[in-house]
Amino acid sequence: MMLKKCQLTLLTFVWSAVIVWAQGPNNSGTYYQAADGKKASELKTALFQIIKDPSVTSYDGLWAAYKQTDLRDDGNIWDMYSSITSYSPDGSHSYSKEGDGFNREHSFPKSWFSNAKPMYSDIVHVIPADGYVNNRRSNYPFGETKNPTYTSAGGFSKVGPCSYPGYSGIVFEPNDQYKGDFARIYFYMATCYENKIASWNCDMLAGNSYPAYKAWVINMLLEWATKDPVSEKEINRNNAAYGIQKNRNPYVDYPGLEQYIWGNKKDIAFSYDNYDGTIIPIPDPGPTPGDSTVVPDSVIVGVQTYCKITSTDDLSIGSGYLIVSSSKGVAMSASDTDIRSYANVTDTDGLILTEVNSPGKPYQLILGGSVDGYTLYDMTEKKYLSLTANKNKLYVSETASTDNEKWKITIENGNARIASNAYPDRTIQYNASSPRFVTYTSNQTAVQLYKNVTPVPTMIGYTKPEGAQKVDVYRIDGVKVRGSVLQGNALSGLPHGLYIINKKKYVIE
Repeated sequence: MMLKKCQLTLLTFVWSAVIVWAQGPNNSGTYYQAADGKKASELKTALFQIIKDPSVTSYDGLWAAYKQTDLRDDGNIWDMYSSITSYSPDGSHSYSKEGDGFNREHSFPKSWFSNAKPMYSDIVHVIPADGYVNNRRSNYPFGETKNPTYTSAGGFSKVGPCSYPGYSGIVFEPNDQYKGDFARIYFYMATCYENKIASWNCDMLAGNSYPAYKAWVINMLLEWATKDPVSEKEINRNNAAYGIQKNRNPYVDYPGLEQYIWGNKKDIAFSYDNYDGTIIPIPDPGPTPGDSTVVPDSVIVGVQTYCKITSTDDLSIGSGYLIVSSSKGVAMSASDTDIRSYANVTDTDGLILTEVNSPGKPYQLILGGSVDGYTLYDMTEKKYLSLTANKNKLYVSETASTDNEKWKITIENGNARIASNAYPDRTIQYNASSPRFVTYTSNQTAVQLYKNVTPVPTMIGYTKPEGAQKVDVYRIDGVKVRGSVLQGNALSGLPHGLYIINKKKYVIE
């Protein structure tokens, strides 16, 4: 089919970054070896077996422990809740306002696990924090708020109603520079206490051991971890915490590991000493059934490549699409009240190369939902295509909770029939005489779907394996397929595919 042809055409441009550890990162040696080759929930369980039962210090012992785990370069306590504090590690623990003193903050609130041990003094999540801001945090879930009812000095931390899709209760929003830190702490808690978390209770938890968190939480934490990657501070703290309680946070040791368990790498095997930490940016997959959650915004930069799809087999949840009238050389663009405007595009042998999501350019739509009712999410306008009445007008909606936002998609003779679930006789078409994209019951100009197949560039290039040295051969997913073979013969007899030798990529076509 056309998409496979496009994929073959683009194969030589598809690149990825593979991080090769000398038996584990951060001097972890073979610590994670038992998780090698595992995927998704099995990987999480394997990691649980490795990091469970930490030898935590006592709750009172945390004060001394912070001198090893949480000192800034100036010798004062590192505070992730307030931006105005400079606490001596032996300083005050009492407070009446922000900046008075610091205390031991259960970033994963202790009431959620009924003050039970060993979680109560697990230093991975029990952090030093300004006492006053910590008090304002209370035991609210983490989240994001656009209308805070409280902000710490300089707007550093916030409390208010959640604005992140999927939850509307009161939340505590940490500063952007520490959101990744807290995301990795929460991934740790779901892993280290896999055998306990199903019985804990709060609005972030799903009441099971996997995935452990509700859909909106997973989406948010994955976003936080991506936007705020692992820092030197976290690495140093992780190493110091290991010295105290003899377990590690794997999500700090392996940046992006959460994608292998909850994200878009669940089908890829983990390799503890040949780890692929590439982040694959997959935007909004649409709502989970019964949940209006959407994955947060993704940024698309530069010219994108779109391939015409000719089969419903090429519909992939989470992928980006353009709605195009190729015969007229236009693609769907921005909303204009009750229609969709158009932008000029050129199809060359089933491919469209264009910038997207800006004025005068096509707007990419992210496919979500399921075959019974797909959703089409506009990343730019942060809304779903919606048909709210049995009329031509095509609107948008902030949620996808009804059939108005769901579409049945079929492909015939290269054309896409995108029919409303609410009004099945109405399909998205292009009106060439009054140029716009709307819905019709009668025949206008047919539309087609083009899928984003833009490769992700990296520093690693293709070469031919040469030389007499002995090497190991890895699949692109990090699984070793050959060990200590002559480089010149390393790929002989292997199936078609992509392989890694000495951090370089090789292709067998």
